[in-house]
Amino acid sequence: MSNMYLAYVSDEVFIIDPSVSPDSLKEDISAVSAILITHGHYDHIKYAEEWHQKYPEAPVYMSSADSDLIGDPRANASFMDGILQPFDFPYENPADTLVFASVSIKVIPTPGHTMGSVCYMFSEDGTDYLFTGDTVFAGSVGRTDMPGGSYELLKRSVAVLSTFPAETRIFPGHGPESTIGDENRYNPFFN
Repeated sequence: MSNMYLAYVSDEVFIIDPSVSPDSLKEDISAVSAILITHGHYDHIKYAEEWHQKYPEAPVYMSSADSDLIGDPRANASFMDGILQPFDFPYENPADTLVFASVSIKVIPTPGHTMGSVCYMFSEDGTDYLFTGDTVFAGSVGRTDMPGGSYELLKRSVAVLSTFPAETRIFPGHGPESTIGDENRYNPFFN
């Protein structure tokens, strides 16, 4: 099971990796500022179209380098859990920084798990929050043996992330949260 996040930053709400149906949420969300996708694998985009239909004003951001994964069941791994039908929601290729009414989000390209993998960083009250998708997990990294994966690129991406401040909080696509400091200490892929 993958992690989907509802990030409440200032007065805005962001959906990160829409892997859960909006109908399954118990809380009511009046507006969504954006839907952010870290990479194009099925378990991270499964409900992107439903979220976009429910909140059509919210732009969907995903790297265009992963756009070919949407309609390819082998490449996006939907063959593991029922074929994901190709869908056509309008998405935008994320810039270096996404600017909204009360928050800016830094977009960090982290190819390796897929060619279009990105991480999203929010800062609030002096704390950095890094949503890593399947680039980095607590104690590990994402696999690179699927179409578009590259261990060499993933190592470079991890090297970039390892330079972030130790107190940066990490929210991965699977498993528990961590920090850059803990990953530098305990994650064998960081050394």
